[in-house]
Amino acid sequence: MTEILIYGSAGYTGRLCAEEFVSSGLRPVLGGRDGAVHALAARLDLKAAVFDLSDPREIERQLKGVRLLLNLSGQFLTTQKLLIEACLASGTHYVDLAGEVEDTSNAFAFDERARRANIMIMPGAGFNVAPSDIAAGIAKNRLPDANELVIALATDGGVSRGTLKGMLSHIEHAGHRRVDGVLVAARPAETELDFQVGGRRFRAVYDPWLGDLFTAGVSTGIPNISTYSAFPWLAVAMMKGRLLWLRDLILNHLLPLLPEGSSARQLRHGRTYVLAVASNGRVEERVALTGPEAYRFTVLCLREIARAVLSGKWSPGFQTPALYGRELLEGMEDVTWD
Repeated sequence: MTEILIYGSAGYTGRLCAEEFVSSGLRPVLGGRDGAVHALAARLDLKAAVFDLSDPREIERQLKGVRLLLNLSGQFLTTQKLLIEACLASGTHYVDLAGEVEDTSNAFAFDERARRANIMIMPGAGFNVAPSDIAAGIAKNRLPDANELVIALATDGGVSRGTLKGMLSHIEHAGHRRVDGVLVAARPAETELDFQVGGRRFRAVYDPWLGDLFTAGVSTGIPNISTYSAFPWLAVAMMKGRLLWLRDLILNHLLPLLPEGSSARQLRHGRTYVLAVASNGRVEERVALTGPEAYRFTVLCLREIARAVLSGKWSPGFQTPALYGRELLEGMEDVTWD
Protein backbone atom coordinates (compact mmCIF):
# COMPACT_ATOMS: atom_id res chain seq x y z
CA MET A 1 0.00 0.00 0.00
CA THR A 2 1.15 3.55 -0.78
CA GLU A 3 1.07 5.67 2.36
CA ILE A 4 0.98 9.18 0.82
CA LEU A 5 0.56 10.66 -2.65
CA ILE A 6 1.34 14.36 -3.06
CA TYR A 7 -0.50 15.76 -6.08
CA GLY A 8 0.93 19.04 -7.36
CA SER A 9 4.38 18.11 -6.10
CA ALA A 10 6.25 19.96 -8.87
CA GLY A 11 4.90 23.35 -7.75
CA TYR A 12 6.68 25.62 -5.30
CA THR A 13 4.89 24.39 -2.17
CA GLY A 14 4.83 20.83 -3.47
CA ARG A 15 8.61 20.74 -3.80
CA LEU A 16 9.08 22.16 -0.31
CA CYS A 17 6.67 19.56 1.02
CA ALA A 18 8.36 16.65 -0.75
CA GLU A 19 11.78 17.72 0.52
CA GLU A 20 10.54 18.09 4.09
CA PHE A 21 8.79 14.74 4.04
CA VAL A 22 11.92 12.97 2.83
CA SER A 23 14.10 14.68 5.44
CA SER A 24 11.57 13.56 8.08
CA GLY A 25 11.64 9.92 7.00
CA LEU A 26 8.41 9.88 4.97
CA ARG A 27 8.47 8.40 1.46
CA PRO A 28 5.55 9.87 -0.52
CA VAL A 29 4.74 9.17 -4.14
CA LEU A 30 5.03 12.41 -6.11
CA GLY A 31 2.10 13.13 -8.41
CA GLY A 32 1.33 15.81 -10.97
CA ARG A 33 0.45 16.63 -14.54
CA ASP A 34 3.84 16.81 -16.27
CA GLY A 35 7.32 15.42 -16.52
CA ALA A 36 8.75 17.84 -13.94
CA VAL A 37 7.42 15.37 -11.38
CA HIS A 38 9.82 12.71 -12.71
CA ALA A 39 12.83 15.01 -12.27
CA LEU A 40 11.89 15.85 -8.68
CA ALA A 41 11.18 12.20 -7.86
CA ALA A 42 14.54 11.16 -9.28
CA ARG A 43 16.36 13.81 -7.25
CA LEU A 44 14.65 12.68 -4.04
CA ASP A 45 14.74 8.96 -4.90
CA LEU A 46 10.95 8.67 -4.81
CA LYS A 47 8.31 7.12 -7.05
CA ALA A 48 6.40 9.34 -9.47
CA ALA A 49 2.82 9.19 -10.73
CA VAL A 50 2.16 11.49 -13.70
CA PHE A 51 -1.51 11.95 -14.54
CA ASP A 52 -3.86 14.81 -15.24
CA LEU A 53 -7.42 15.17 -14.00
CA SER A 54 -9.24 14.74 -17.31
CA ASP A 55 -10.21 11.09 -16.74
CA PRO A 56 -11.94 10.23 -13.42
CA ARG A 57 -11.25 6.53 -13.90
CA GLU A 58 -7.53 7.20 -14.26
CA ILE A 59 -7.54 9.25 -11.07
CA GLU A 60 -9.22 6.39 -9.23
CA ARG A 61 -6.67 3.96 -10.62
CA GLN A 62 -3.80 6.12 -9.45
CA LEU A 63 -5.32 6.40 -5.96
CA LYS A 64 -6.04 2.71 -5.54
CA GLY A 65 -4.18 1.55 -2.43
CA VAL A 66 -3.21 5.11 -1.39
CA ARG A 67 -4.00 5.91 2.27
CA LEU A 68 -3.67 9.71 2.08
CA LEU A 69 -3.83 12.19 -0.79
CA LEU A 70 -2.36 15.66 -0.31
CA ASN A 71 -3.75 17.99 -2.97
CA LEU A 72 -1.29 20.87 -3.37
CA SER A 73 -2.14 21.65 -6.97
CA GLY A 74 -4.03 24.89 -6.36
CA GLN A 75 -7.14 26.07 -8.24
CA PHE A 76 -9.07 24.09 -5.67
CA LEU A 77 -12.46 24.97 -7.11
CA THR A 78 -11.40 22.82 -10.07
CA THR A 79 -9.24 20.12 -8.50
CA GLN A 80 -11.16 19.48 -5.28
CA LYS A 81 -14.24 17.87 -6.74
CA LEU A 82 -12.35 15.58 -9.11
CA LEU A 83 -9.89 14.39 -6.49
CA ILE A 84 -12.40 14.05 -3.65
CA GLU A 85 -14.69 11.98 -5.88
CA ALA A 86 -11.77 9.66 -6.61
CA CYS A 87 -10.88 9.48 -2.91
CA LEU A 88 -14.46 8.47 -2.08
CA ALA A 89 -14.21 5.66 -4.62
CA SER A 90 -10.75 4.49 -3.52
CA GLY A 91 -11.15 4.91 0.25
CA THR A 92 -8.35 7.49 0.43
CA HIS A 93 -8.19 10.29 3.00
CA TYR A 94 -8.09 13.73 1.39
CA VAL A 95 -6.20 16.84 2.62
CA ASP A 96 -5.62 20.10 0.73
CA LEU A 97 -4.44 23.69 1.17
CA ALA A 98 -7.71 25.43 0.27
CA GLY A 99 -7.62 28.68 2.20
CA GLU A 100 -10.66 30.65 1.05
CA VAL A 101 -14.32 30.53 1.97
CA GLU A 102 -15.60 29.12 -1.31
CA ASP A 103 -12.97 26.36 -1.44
CA THR A 104 -13.51 25.17 2.13
CA SER A 105 -17.30 25.33 1.90
CA ASN A 106 -17.24 23.31 -1.33
CA ALA A 107 -15.29 20.56 0.44
CA PHE A 108 -17.94 20.52 3.18
CA ALA A 109 -20.51 19.42 0.58
CA PHE A 110 -18.83 15.98 0.63
CA ASP A 111 -19.16 15.54 4.40
CA GLU A 112 -21.96 12.96 4.46
CA ARG A 113 -20.53 10.90 1.63
CA ALA A 114 -17.10 10.90 3.30
CA ARG A 115 -18.67 9.62 6.52
CA ARG A 116 -20.31 6.79 4.63
CA ALA A 117 -17.02 5.99 2.87
CA ASN A 118 -15.17 6.18 6.22
CA ILE A 119 -12.60 8.68 5.00
CA MET A 120 -11.58 12.12 6.24
CA ILE A 121 -11.74 15.29 4.15
CA MET A 122 -9.68 18.18 5.52
CA PRO A 123 -9.19 21.41 3.54
CA GLY A 124 -7.22 24.32 4.95
CA ALA A 125 -4.22 22.30 6.13
CA GLY A 126 -1.72 25.12 5.57
CA PHE A 127 -0.79 28.37 7.29
CA ASN A 128 -3.83 30.33 6.08
CA VAL A 129 -6.21 28.15 8.12
CA ALA A 130 -4.57 25.48 10.27
CA PRO A 131 -2.88 27.55 13.06
CA SER A 132 -5.74 30.03 13.30
CA ASP A 133 -8.37 27.26 13.33
CA ILE A 134 -6.49 25.56 16.16
CA ALA A 135 -6.11 28.86 18.06
CA ALA A 136 -9.83 29.56 17.60
CA GLY A 137 -10.67 26.11 18.94
CA ILE A 138 -8.54 26.69 22.03
CA ALA A 139 -10.19 30.07 22.65
CA LYS A 140 -13.64 28.53 22.28
CA ASN A 141 -12.79 25.74 24.74
CA ARG A 142 -11.71 28.36 27.27
CA LEU A 143 -14.89 30.38 26.74
CA PRO A 144 -17.68 27.95 25.82
CA ASP A 145 -20.37 30.65 25.58
CA ALA A 146 -18.37 32.84 23.18
CA ASN A 147 -20.54 34.43 20.50
CA GLU A 148 -17.89 36.44 18.66
CA LEU A 149 -14.51 35.50 17.22
CA VAL A 150 -11.85 37.72 15.68
CA ILE A 151 -8.92 36.16 13.82
CA ALA A 152 -5.88 38.16 12.69
CA LEU A 153 -2.82 37.06 10.69
CA ALA A 154 0.49 38.66 9.77
CA THR A 155 3.58 37.36 7.97
CA ASP A 156 7.22 38.22 7.38
CA GLY A 157 8.52 36.57 4.21
CA GLY A 158 7.88 36.17 0.52
CA VAL A 159 4.94 35.10 -1.59
CA SER A 160 4.79 32.52 -4.37
CA ARG A 161 3.70 33.44 -7.89
CA GLY A 162 0.67 31.19 -7.55
CA THR A 163 -0.46 32.81 -4.32
CA LEU A 164 0.11 36.30 -5.71
CA LYS A 165 -1.77 35.52 -8.90
CA GLY A 166 -4.73 34.12 -6.99
CA MET A 167 -4.87 37.06 -4.59
CA LEU A 168 -4.50 39.79 -7.22
CA SER A 169 -7.08 38.26 -9.53
CA HIS A 170 -9.89 39.06 -7.11
CA ILE A 171 -8.28 41.59 -4.78
CA GLU A 172 -11.09 44.17 -5.04
CA HIS A 173 -13.96 41.65 -5.04
CA ALA A 174 -16.41 41.32 -2.16
CA GLY A 175 -16.12 38.40 0.22
CA HIS A 176 -17.80 37.50 3.49
CA ARG A 177 -18.27 38.07 7.17
CA ARG A 178 -20.07 35.59 9.45
CA VAL A 179 -23.00 37.25 11.21
CA ASP A 180 -25.41 35.27 13.40
CA GLY A 181 -24.19 32.04 11.82
CA VAL A 182 -24.72 33.22 8.24
CA LEU A 183 -22.12 34.32 5.70
CA VAL A 184 -23.01 37.83 4.56
CA ALA A 185 -21.30 40.05 2.00
CA ALA A 186 -18.33 42.15 3.13
CA ARG A 187 -15.87 44.38 1.32
CA PRO A 188 -12.09 43.92 1.48
CA ALA A 189 -10.36 46.40 3.79
CA GLU A 190 -13.69 47.81 4.95
CA THR A 191 -12.43 47.99 8.56
CA GLU A 192 -9.04 47.99 10.27
CA LEU A 193 -7.63 46.26 13.34
CA ASP A 194 -4.51 46.98 15.39
CA PHE A 195 -3.15 43.92 17.16
CA GLN A 196 -0.02 42.67 18.88
CA VAL A 197 1.57 39.21 18.83
CA GLY A 198 5.05 38.15 19.88
CA GLY A 199 6.04 41.67 20.84
CA ARG A 200 5.19 42.97 17.35
CA ARG A 201 2.44 45.45 16.53
CA PHE A 202 0.47 45.17 13.30
CA ARG A 203 -2.22 47.11 11.51
CA ALA A 204 -4.48 44.72 9.61
CA VAL A 205 -7.44 45.25 7.32
CA TYR A 206 -10.56 43.18 6.93
CA ASP A 207 -9.82 40.07 4.85
CA PRO A 208 -13.17 38.76 3.59
CA TRP A 209 -11.83 35.69 1.80
CA LEU A 210 -10.10 33.74 4.59
CA GLY A 211 -11.30 30.16 4.92
CA ASP A 212 -11.57 30.62 8.70
CA LEU A 213 -14.88 32.34 8.09
CA PHE A 214 -16.19 28.91 7.15
CA THR A 215 -13.90 26.45 8.96
CA ALA A 216 -13.98 28.20 12.33
CA GLY A 217 -17.75 28.37 12.04
CA VAL A 218 -17.76 24.59 11.76
CA SER A 219 -15.09 23.88 14.38
CA THR A 220 -16.20 26.37 17.05
CA GLY A 221 -19.87 27.02 16.31
CA ILE A 222 -19.28 30.71 17.10
CA PRO A 223 -21.91 32.64 15.11
CA ASN A 224 -20.07 35.93 14.54
CA ILE A 225 -16.60 35.75 12.95
CA SER A 226 -14.38 38.45 11.46
CA THR A 227 -10.98 37.88 9.85
CA TYR A 228 -8.11 40.33 9.37
CA SER A 229 -4.72 40.20 7.64
CA ALA A 230 -1.77 42.60 7.61
CA PHE A 231 -1.09 43.51 3.95
CA PRO A 232 1.40 45.91 2.33
CA TRP A 233 -0.07 49.34 1.63
CA LEU A 234 -0.13 48.69 -2.13
CA ALA A 235 -2.30 45.62 -1.60
CA VAL A 236 -4.61 47.57 0.70
CA ALA A 237 -5.03 50.26 -1.96
CA MET A 238 -5.96 47.60 -4.53
CA MET A 239 -8.40 46.01 -2.07
CA LYS A 240 -10.12 49.39 -1.94
CA GLY A 241 -10.30 49.54 -5.76
CA ARG A 242 -7.33 51.82 -6.33
CA LEU A 243 -4.16 51.24 -8.39
CA LEU A 244 -5.82 48.39 -10.27
CA TRP A 245 -3.75 49.32 -13.33
CA LEU A 246 -0.73 48.13 -11.32
CA ARG A 247 -2.55 44.88 -10.54
CA ASP A 248 -3.17 44.34 -14.25
CA LEU A 249 0.46 45.16 -15.08
CA ILE A 250 1.70 42.57 -12.59
CA LEU A 251 -0.70 39.88 -13.74
CA ASN A 252 -0.26 40.46 -17.46
CA HIS A 253 3.45 41.25 -17.70
CA LEU A 254 5.52 41.18 -14.52
CA LEU A 255 4.44 37.97 -12.78
CA PRO A 256 6.83 35.63 -14.68
CA LEU A 257 9.73 37.93 -13.74
CA LEU A 258 9.09 37.69 -10.00
CA PRO A 259 10.73 35.09 -7.72
CA GLU A 260 8.94 31.73 -7.70
CA GLY A 261 8.45 31.96 -3.95
CA SER A 262 10.19 32.83 -0.70
CA SER A 263 13.97 32.88 -0.85
CA ALA A 264 16.06 30.46 1.19
CA ARG A 265 16.80 33.28 3.62
CA GLN A 266 13.11 34.16 3.96
CA LEU A 267 12.25 30.52 4.59
CA ARG A 268 14.83 30.42 7.39
CA HIS A 269 14.16 33.77 9.01
CA GLY A 270 10.57 34.69 8.12
CA ARG A 271 7.93 34.61 10.84
CA THR A 272 4.16 34.31 11.08
CA TYR A 273 1.80 35.76 13.67
CA VAL A 274 -1.62 34.37 14.56
CA LEU A 275 -4.25 35.77 16.90
CA ALA A 276 -7.70 34.45 17.83
CA VAL A 277 -9.89 36.36 20.28
CA ALA A 278 -13.18 34.85 21.46
CA SER A 279 -15.68 36.99 23.35
CA ASN A 280 -19.08 36.59 24.99
CA GLY A 281 -19.66 40.34 25.31
CA ARG A 282 -18.24 40.46 28.84
CA VAL A 283 -15.06 38.39 28.81
CA GLU A 284 -12.40 37.78 26.15
CA GLU A 285 -10.10 34.82 25.65
CA ARG A 286 -6.98 35.60 23.64
CA VAL A 287 -4.86 32.87 22.01
CA ALA A 288 -1.78 33.94 20.06
CA LEU A 289 1.26 32.27 18.59
CA THR A 290 4.23 32.96 16.38
CA GLY A 291 5.50 30.43 13.90
CA PRO A 292 7.99 29.94 11.08
CA GLU A 293 7.70 31.56 7.65
CA ALA A 294 4.31 30.94 6.05
CA TYR A 295 5.36 28.36 3.42
CA ARG A 296 7.58 26.62 5.93
CA PHE A 297 4.68 26.61 8.41
CA THR A 298 2.42 25.14 5.74
CA VAL A 299 4.84 22.29 5.05
CA LEU A 300 5.18 21.53 8.77
CA CYS A 301 1.39 21.46 9.18
CA LEU A 302 1.13 19.01 6.28
CA ARG A 303 3.86 16.85 7.79
CA GLU A 304 2.18 16.65 11.19
CA ILE A 305 -1.30 16.04 9.74
CA ALA A 306 0.09 13.28 7.52
CA ARG A 307 1.79 11.67 10.52
CA ALA A 308 -1.45 11.85 12.49
CA VAL A 309 -3.53 10.28 9.72
CA LEU A 310 -1.02 7.48 9.14
CA SER A 311 -0.98 6.73 12.88
CA GLY A 312 -4.77 6.33 12.89
CA LYS A 313 -5.66 9.74 14.33
CA TRP A 314 -8.47 10.88 12.06
CA SER A 315 -12.24 11.15 12.04
CA PRO A 316 -14.55 10.43 9.10
CA GLY A 317 -16.26 13.21 7.19
CA PHE A 318 -15.37 16.87 6.83
CA GLN A 319 -12.87 17.96 9.47
CA THR A 320 -10.85 21.09 10.14
CA PRO A 321 -7.32 21.23 11.61
CA ALA A 322 -8.84 22.07 15.01
CA LEU A 323 -9.53 18.33 15.20
CA TYR A 324 -5.90 17.94 16.28
CA GLY A 325 -5.81 20.88 18.67
CA ARG A 326 -2.70 22.38 20.19
CA GLU A 327 -0.94 19.01 20.01
CA LEU A 328 -0.50 19.39 16.25
CA LEU A 329 1.62 22.51 16.71
CA GLU A 330 3.53 21.41 19.79
CA GLY A 331 6.05 19.29 17.91
CA MET A 332 6.83 21.90 15.27
CA GLU A 333 10.03 23.85 15.02
CA ASP A 334 9.89 27.57 15.85
CA VAL A 335 6.29 27.67 17.12
CA THR A 336 5.92 29.67 20.31
CA TRP A 337 2.80 30.66 22.22
CA ASP A 338 2.36 34.30 23.12
